[in-house]
Amino acid sequence: MMVIAVAMLLPAMVSAQLTIPGTNVTYRLDNESWRYLRTFELPEGGDIYLYCYTGHVVVDTEADTVLPFLRIYVNRNYDGDLYDLVYERYEKQPYQSLKEFTKGDGLPSKGGIGYIGAYTNPSDQKDYRFYMTYFVDRGTMVEFRLETTNDTFDEMDFEFKDILSSIK
Repeated sequence: MMVIAVAMLLPAMVSAQLTIPGTNVTYRLDNESWRYLRTFELPEGGDIYLYCYTGHVVVDTEADTVLPFLRIYVNRNYDGDLYDLVYERYEKQPYQSLKEFTKGDGLPSKGGIGYIGAYTNPSDQKDYRFYMTYFVDRGTMVEFRLETTNDTFDEMDFEFKDILSSIK
């Protein structure tokens, strides 16, 4: 019985609650599965935090190893609204919106806008699918993007939803 209790506590001990600097936004990552890569400082007054999934080897149908990723885009000086930001993102990288979701079915408790989207990368000709959420916290625009290839999306869906549900 003691072994079962210890095994049940282990996942909670390897999880990390993180906060985006300058905001009240927190999110949870499983330290065993997600690896921090780096932070990019943006000239317009924001940052991009980049993580990749290393929990197990993810292989697509073409036998290529895939590195699903989490990108958190933070813009402290954005003066548009959420829909302006969504459109700006679309102009930089056109995608097909497969579903828009709301607080009740996947957005963090902060509200905002969320999409499941898809696109084909012209450089590798692979199809990709992603979750993207946008919201404002303390005057700061925040975007979470969780992405992988289309044929590995279902495998990563639980991981992605776990992160999205942890955003507070």
